[in-house]
Amino acid sequence: MKKPAMRRLLLTSCLLLTPLAVLADSVAGIDWQLSTIDGQAVEASVLASLRIEADGTVSGKAPCNSFEFRNKGTLPVVRLGAIDATRMACGTMAQEGAFFDTLAVVDLAALGGDQSLILTGPEGRSLKIVGNRTLDATVCTTCPRTE
Repeated sequence: MKKPAMRRLLLTSCLLLTPLAVLADSVAGIDWQLSTIDGQAVEASVLASLRIEADGTVSGKAPCNSFEFRNKGTLPVVRLGAIDATRMACGTMAQEGAFFDTLAVVDLAALGGDQSLILTGPEGRSLKIVGNRTLDATVCTTCPRTE
């Protein structure tokens, strides 16, 4: 291979890898909060969070249970290992089931223009998680809470 062609290949490789590093650096260490499941806003009383560490460990709190797993892919690719979760019951088990069902099939991560993290999977499955749920326009922060 000639030197100019090799330089071009090296430059192209660096440019392709830069967004991956930026995505990994942009999402690591943030307590992301669930905003939508499959495009539907979650109720304000349904709290779920997700934290991605630089080493690929993902942990958080579903509406009822804490969980942890390892991303076996390199962002933006998401390949989940087994999800370890506690086994507590609560009044929001249906929402928790929807959260875990969707989380189990996501395979790609992307940053949204509104500084959200969008996890997508086959057949339109998705989770939108935000750094600060109170700033997310899909969640009503002035509506009365129903307990």
